[in-house]
Amino acid sequence: MPFFDEAVTLATPGRAPYSNEVVQRWTAQVAPADGFDFVTLEYNHGPPAVLKNALDWVYPEWNRKAVGFVSYGSAMGPRGVQQLRASAIELQLAPIRTSVHIAVATLMAHYRGGDVAGGLLKRAPTCELLWWTTALRSAVRKTAGA
Repeated sequence: MPFFDEAVTLATPGRAPYSNEVVQRWTAQVAPADGFDFVTLEYNHGPPAVLKNALDWVYPEWNRKAVGFVSYGSAMGPRGVQQLRASAIELQLAPIRTSVHIAVATLMAHYRGGDVAGGLLKRAPTCELLWWTTALRSAVRKTAGA
């Protein structure tokens, strides 16, 4: 994706129509979704710049949707997730409390053919993300109908 460089217009809610074709395709993927699970590595104590850029391009399409986080890295990624949580709140996403942090040793075990899925699935906050996604979708529909 290109670096975010479009002006925000204050006259209309959200932003003016996106002029870049790549961004148009990206927002077409984001808009219909009810919730998200961001999977990211931690890079220099934060999320990768390309992920933050992709988040920044979209605004109204993120609003009032739940988001969960899965991270990995040498320190399992919590610092990157913490920064993403703050960004998510500003995008009017609703971050769930629980996240999954994967150690590099676990990734290496998986790479070498080890079965690590069971341990990871036990930590996955699937029920929490589904609950918030359902609750927010219902609330948005009620508000739109009012």
